[in-house]
Amino acid sequence: MPSLNRWHISFVAFAMAIYSLAGCSKNSGPGNNNKNDSDTVLHRKTYDSAVFYVSFLINVYNTSGVYTDTFSDDASMKIYIVNGVVTVPKDSILNFPPIVFPASGSSGSWSATWVPDNLGEINITAANGLVVPGDSTVVMTLTQTGCVTPKWKLSFMGGAPTSGGGEQSPGWPLAFTFNLKKQSQDAFKLEQPGSYWDIWVYKDY
Repeated sequence: MPSLNRWHISFVAFAMAIYSLAGCSKNSGPGNNNKNDSDTVLHRKTYDSAVFYVSFLINVYNTSGVYTDTFSDDASMKIYIVNGVVTVPKDSILNFPPIVFPASGSSGSWSATWVPDNLGEINITAANGLVVPGDSTVVMTLTQTGCVTPKWKLSFMGGAPTSGGGEQSPGWPLAFTFNLKKQSQDAFKLEQPGSYWDIWVYKDY
């Protein structure tokens, strides 16, 4: 009897191994093609996801009105798109302090010195977006907070300085679009004699 029990156990183990090799699907007989609703085979869902790195850059020339200065401001962010849902983590939004070079200068009887600030013309505090249904276009809207134009101390013939600029600004940009299928693109680019504006988007996976 003990040897018979061992034979039974070996047979059951062998049968189970053959069954597992044949597949675990219910109703897996000929012609069923494993399409029955009771199919227990695990089908992993494929997710469409990507991260987009975005940079914003402004260069404006002669903001002092006295000499040929260059005001520059920039920022960056990450945009995540997963199955058509757009999110921008707040900690991915980086606003860099604006700079002016050279920071002071003169022309004729006038002199000007830039007054530094940490806001500038780009100060993004929030971002929202959506993918246009049935399209590859992403529409982004931005919240800009506390933006100001470049501020200057102006002096005529060495006299007492007066203030110029430093006015409230709506900020730039307030919205932009890009194509989610392109790996690298200028979502916006404008170059003209007095300024340069650029939004560059790079796609990663």
